Amino acid sequence: MGRHDPDIAGFKQQLVELTKMRESAPPSVEAERAAFDGQHGAVPPAEGCEVTPVVAGSVRGERITPKGADTSKALIYFHGGGHMFGSPLSHRHLVSRLAAAAGVVAYNMEYRLAPENPYPAGLDDAEQAYRFVLGEGFKPEDIVLGGESAGGNLTAALLLKLRDLGLAQPAGAYLLSPWLDMTQSGASFAARGPHDPMITHAALTACSAAYRAGASAEDPLISPAMADLAGLPPLFIQVGADEVLLSDSVEFTRRAALAGIDVRLHVWAEMVHAWPLFHFALPASGLAAIDEAGAWMARQLCH
Repeated sequence: MGRHDPDIAGFKQQLVELTKMRESAPPSVEAERAAFDGQHGAVPPAEGCEVTPVVAGSVRGERITPKGADTSKALIYFHGGGHMFGSPLSHRHLVSRLAAAAGVVAYNMEYRLAPENPYPAGLDDAEQAYRFVLGEGFKPEDIVLGGESAGGNLTAALLLKLRDLGLAQPAGAYLLSPWLDMTQSGASFAARGPHDPMITHAALTACSAAYRAGASAEDPLISPAMADLAGLPPLFIQVGADEVLLSDSVEFTRRAALAGIDVRLHVWAEMVHAWPLFHFALPASGLAAIDEAGAWMARQLCH
């Protein structure tokens, strides 16, 4: 955007107060899930979108078709939530707007969550979602993957898994505030921690432990920022400058560039973790980022 967002200061203050409340009375996983779905599920999807359930064997999610969309092109999206909460319901409002901005069909996918179902359950579900969409008749070059936070982690890990299995890569992948290093060792924890009102080192460490269940945080399929990224498709990454996870995106971009990948990184000044998810509170920056991501996806699918 290149300009100050008038709503960001007030939104950050709300996050500070919410974080204090959570620290004083930490919610259970079940309460966290219910509250997140309740808050975000109440936000309407983009106008004119048709939402239909996806139930096929172990594959669960929903298909979102914006009015006038090119139904031969698809976005497969994996929600965030620390691998512990979030759902297609909580992210319907965001995914529908991304799909509308790109002019494509979206598959807003469910996956098994920790701690009940630790790694590699979620990644296995992501792979099955990709295979399902291929089975729906979409070609790999007509598909883009996307995800934010933990969903960005699954998206990047899925690209690596597809490569290692010898399966065709999609046309590209969109990562929003991705969590790509579960060692929590990036320089941005110190440099941007004082500016991040939402995410803490302690919270990420707890989510990482629940997701990994003893697996190494240095496994490239758990921390894709440590992977050899050769052979991946074009990437577009959006991240806020005021995120402790900023280093994840910077390091992933560096590795992708050194591997010869077409990669674009946009660091948004003042922005917090996954701010497009809060477009209803940050309409200027949130909707602008959604439009930017949609335009990039549409270009990748134009062939």
